Amino acid sequence: MGLIKSFWRFIQKLQSFVGTLLFLIVLLIFSAIILANFMTDSEEGELTAKNSALVLDFKGLIVEQEAFSNDPYEQLLAGDLGGNTRLRDIERAIDLAAEDDNIKMLVLDFSQFAGAYPSKLHYIGRKIEQFKKSGKKVVSYGSLYSQSAYLLASFADEIYIHPQGAVLLYGYGGFQNYFLGFLNKIKAEVQLFRVGKYKSAMEPFIRNDMSDEAREANLELYNSFWDSYLADISEQRNIDEAVLRAGIDNADQLLMDLKGDLGQLALQNSLVDGLKTRAEWISYMQNEVGKGHGKQEINQINLKTYLASKFDRSQLERGNNIVAIIYANGTIMDGVMPQGTVGGDTLSRQLREARLDDRVKAVVLRVESPGGSAFASELIRQEILLLKAAGKPVIASFGGVAASGGYWISANADEIWASPTTITGSIGIFGAIPNIEGTLAEIGITTDGIGTTPLVSAGINKPLPEKLKNIIQSNIENGYDRFLNLVAEGRHMSVEQVNEIAQGRVWTGAKALEIGLVDHLGNLDHAIKAAVSKADLKDYNVVYWEDELPIELQIMSRLFDSESKLADFVASKQKRPELLLMNKITEKLSLFSKMNDPQHAYVLCIECMAGINSQ
Repeated sequence: MGLIKSFWRFIQKLQSFVGTLLFLIVLLIFSAIILANFMTDSEEGELTAKNSALVLDFKGLIVEQEAFSNDPYEQLLAGDLGGNTRLRDIERAIDLAAEDDNIKMLVLDFSQFAGAYPSKLHYIGRKIEQFKKSGKKVVSYGSLYSQSAYLLASFADEIYIHPQGAVLLYGYGGFQNYFLGFLNKIKAEVQLFRVGKYKSAMEPFIRNDMSDEAREANLELYNSFWDSYLADISEQRNIDEAVLRAGIDNADQLLMDLKGDLGQLALQNSLVDGLKTRAEWISYMQNEVGKGHGKQEINQINLKTYLASKFDRSQLERGNNIVAIIYANGTIMDGVMPQGTVGGDTLSRQLREARLDDRVKAVVLRVESPGGSAFASELIRQEILLLKAAGKPVIASFGGVAASGGYWISANADEIWASPTTITGSIGIFGAIPNIEGTLAEIGITTDGIGTTPLVSAGINKPLPEKLKNIIQSNIENGYDRFLNLVAEGRHMSVEQVNEIAQGRVWTGAKALEIGLVDHLGNLDHAIKAAVSKADLKDYNVVYWEDELPIELQIMSRLFDSESKLADFVASKQKRPELLLMNKITEKLSLFSKMNDPQHAYVLCIECMAGINSQ
């Protein structure tokens, strides 16, 4: 026994040594990258030369926060670090550039763009509109405009595309895999408990197709998004909306008439202003802003470098009269969770810190979450109530999605602000526990045992005892009643009124305003102003109330900066066609790994997690 313990201690020390060695190697590489970047910047002269173009190079998804794992080394191996663009970075760059005499124009670059929720796209479009009031030009160039990219591009003064390029407009929709047939084949099942006519979460595990209720609710949601999309394109490009719809509906015939030339299709339908090869684009930009320093063909600066050049250490000072922006970003799970997932304990602690800090006068809860654990959601809501009891206003600001648990934690805020295209509501609850007894039996594994009461369960290895099923269903129904009551209390409605608009149904922010689920339509800026007004502040500081990232994650995030060849290499491997289907299946099945509620009760909008946040 002593020999085994000694061996185990040796293994632990070896593991620690290997981890430390890996960290030192990463640190060395990081230092080399920083030095190389410094030398490159030095060769190029001033970071922002006169008459520069600011390139908004949208990378990956547009997010509220970057998501990180509890295991940075695992995340490093997955290549999933630092590949997205934060919304607040885009906002800040646009605002700074509008007042910056060195910036002559804005260039929109979508070559590495992966999409965003509609609310973010429309909001950034409005920021670009404000920028144009400075008298500076906005242009866009690309070889392929996805639907998300084109909405942003439409706010430019001029849009150019490569002659072999295309603009892809196809409407909004959502398709997903249904696993009932597969589960039947492997003799497994998902034991589902739910309340809410429209609560379609987990449908893929109990059906072969979409239910009529889900089809009805989703179609209304998608039509609303599409109407908003076309309205903005019509306004920005000065194209009659009926003509725009007809062009998209008849794109096949129009394209055949042009012998399949997608570039000409975009040009002739006024979606772009011209066709330019890359050489022609460089020549155009050199005429606008001149050549750059060193090896730069164009006098331009990208988003990240521009923000770095504008960094002021005073931004790190919190000062007094703080309006704290606290993020509820990601799936809500019980316990302590890293950035990008809402940990019930983590977010509760951050809210508690803000409550106990005398410098904090108001809180803006920025929600971008489809929900998750009902228990964790309730822990967070209780902290919101304590903040209000302490006399500190709490304003909820909804991003792309604030549904189910995302709405649960917000219902008692002093005010709720949403964008017209925010996905919200989904007031319902469910529980789900797999049963793989049949699967195990197929490979010769059986499960048997005994318990002192009829409530003893074999976990996922046998069906739940009937009495235990009754208990879980009763708890789910009780959870739904609690959900209705807390919404009724927070929104000053009757329980019956809430039940009419609940049932697990998802709404847009615009519709949520009509039915009383939100107070105002607006963005984060509006929510901050509301918090300032509620707290009666004249001078104030806005502070992003976030935990400091571990040094390993900071280093690895820099390593996987979207400019790096290492990130490009990993990304190319992840896009192999043979992996795409498996990735979709494992992503859906990994949902169970996010279900850690101690009572197996979830306020989670699964369709909200995937549906719209894409190209």
